[in-house]
Amino acid sequence: MNFERLKKIPFWRFIGLLAVVVVIYFAGPAKVWAVLSKADIRLISAAVGLAIPMAIIKGIRWQLLLHSYDVKLTFRESTAMYAIGMVLSAVTPGRVGDFVKIVLLIKKGCSIGKAIASNILDRIFDVAFVLLAGYVGMWYFSKYFASQLQVVNIVFAAFLIVLAALVVKRHLMKKLALKFVPKQFKQAAVDSWNQIVGGLLKNKFSRMFWLSLWTIIFWMIQFFALYLCAKAVAIEVSFLYFSACAAVGMILSLLPITVAGVGTRDATYILLLGQIGISQQQSIAASTLVLGVFIFNCVVFYAFSVIFGSRSDKVPRA
Repeated sequence: MNFERLKKIPFWRFIGLLAVVVVIYFAGPAKVWAVLSKADIRLISAAVGLAIPMAIIKGIRWQLLLHSYDVKLTFRESTAMYAIGMVLSAVTPGRVGDFVKIVLLIKKGCSIGKAIASNILDRIFDVAFVLLAGYVGMWYFSKYFASQLQVVNIVFAAFLIVLAALVVKRHLMKKLALKFVPKQFKQAAVDSWNQIVGGLLKNKFSRMFWLSLWTIIFWMIQFFALYLCAKAVAIEVSFLYFSACAAVGMILSLLPITVAGVGTRDATYILLLGQIGISQQQSIAASTLVLGVFIFNCVVFYAFSVIFGSRSDKVPRA
């Protein structure tokens, strides 16, 4: 990237990176390194090893979700495609790179509407779980997030109202939504809308149950991997407490001011773990290990995309 392109990047994109530099400076880089150098390698190894079942679970869920739209992928294809999306989402603000799966599905013969709808539905499952976990985490630490909780309560209530309207008055909601779509994208928007609503409504309870269950299993493994990172730097805290901290950090990582939660996660850990006597150095060390595990996960997902995608066949048009 040349200097001219760098100048065009909005300043707020660097807030997360700036935040982590500031917190490390005030905590003392040497002290943070002293904590990291004593980290338990066995626990770190266990944390990074969980990336493999996480990749497999994502592949299974993606394959099952696409069945809702009559798109048939083998396990190899679904895992490879999802792995590419995970890698790109890791290096983009707000994790928008995950939507590369739309392009991959279209290249494999899927219609634009089904490709967009399946990706949105996939994102809904993950974001809903993270938001719910973060919401519970904010309630757990309500004295620090009182004002934010008021906003979240309003957003959550609005979401339930919109969801109910989508089911009861979906035709009216479609007309209202399409008024804000440019004319050249209107047909694609109509197709995507019909596919999203249709996919949600025609899904059998058993399929929704398994999609939800695989989502819960994935995130429980994720939280456990993060907990192992905390234990590796001698942070003595319960699994539930640290999961609440991690969930709040994940909510903040969705903001487009950070990539991979850099900065926002560090600040969250310092604030919340500090309430039970955990030092800033330990909090930053734990956040650094979480980032390291996250990077390793990207490597594993990339390996899955290469290994499983090497013999992918063209997906027939549904």
